[in-house]
Amino acid sequence: MKRRLLLVDDEEVFLRPLHRTLELRGYEVLPVQSAEQALETLKSEDVDLVLTDRRLPGMDGVELVRRIKADHPDLAVVVMTAYGTIESAVEAMRLGAEDYLVKPFEAAELLLVIRRAIEFQELKAANRRTLRRNQERFTFSNILARSAGMQAIFELARSVVDLDTTVLIHGETGVGKELLARSIHFSGARRDRPFLAVNCAAIPAELFESELFGSRKGAFTGATEHRRGLFQMASGGTLLLDEIGEMPLPLQTKLLRAIEEKKVTSVGADRPVDIDVRFIATTNKDLQAEVERGAFRRDLFYRLSVMPIRVPPLRERPEDIPLLAKHFLEQATRRS
Repeated sequence: MKRRLLLVDDEEVFLRPLHRTLELRGYEVLPVQSAEQALETLKSEDVDLVLTDRRLPGMDGVELVRRIKADHPDLAVVVMTAYGTIESAVEAMRLGAEDYLVKPFEAAELLLVIRRAIEFQELKAANRRTLRRNQERFTFSNILARSAGMQAIFELARSVVDLDTTVLIHGETGVGKELLARSIHFSGARRDRPFLAVNCAAIPAELFESELFGSRKGAFTGATEHRRGLFQMASGGTLLLDEIGEMPLPLQTKLLRAIEEKKVTSVGADRPVDIDVRFIATTNKDLQAEVERGAFRRDLFYRLSVMPIRVPPLRERPEDIPLLAKHFLEQATRRS
């Protein structure tokens, strides 16, 4: 299926050859000569990308970008600009344009920018769809439980969803600790930002530091490129430290510093970088007992335990068994 482009330029001498170039490369092109015409066209036509000049009669290309992104956030936009107006193109990108082209440009550069802009916008749209599904899926009301104990846990969790309070969720394996952690994230103020989970029991000890904090090229054997750690990748969102009790003792000091100072230093780097991350930790261990036997830092335990939540096993809430049994029977019936 042909990709459809909306081409916005008032200079006929530039519009015609550009239109022809794009058609020869397999695009279906809808040409218009003003931003107002472009907005009117978008009311009745579906396109994959808008390619607009920065300088237009009436409304300019920067304002057009703002209007398009307000009404069509999933539509890719590329701005064409003369060398002297690059600042305006940068402003257009700040408003949501995927890229810009400086005139004059070669056909190969044009086609590459258009292809990348469409692919990037499709990736962002797919991420938004996944985010919406997660926001609908991971809610407290979707956790199957009617027992008074679980309802009290939900109320406690709801009280901290919009805060940056560190939460420690503890309980036996299989009680739904990660499900509760995801529900806290996707119900709170950071719901539109990343949620990353790291299983502390699954990372080899020698890779733990670089996985969490990142590494610089040449920091150790095999570090052939700069690599962002999970702290940086979770920026603005939530980092779930699953099975925190398995974290090596030497790294607990560095984790404590990251939580307290909101800064991390990559392996091989000489200066820290700021992070904006909400921390949730889970464990199936008795961390208090781990502290007493010297396997877990006391100061880190207290830092993580700002809001401790214990999820009880099913044997302590038998009233939830019929509800869960009904759910799994219905699930098995749908599969058969």
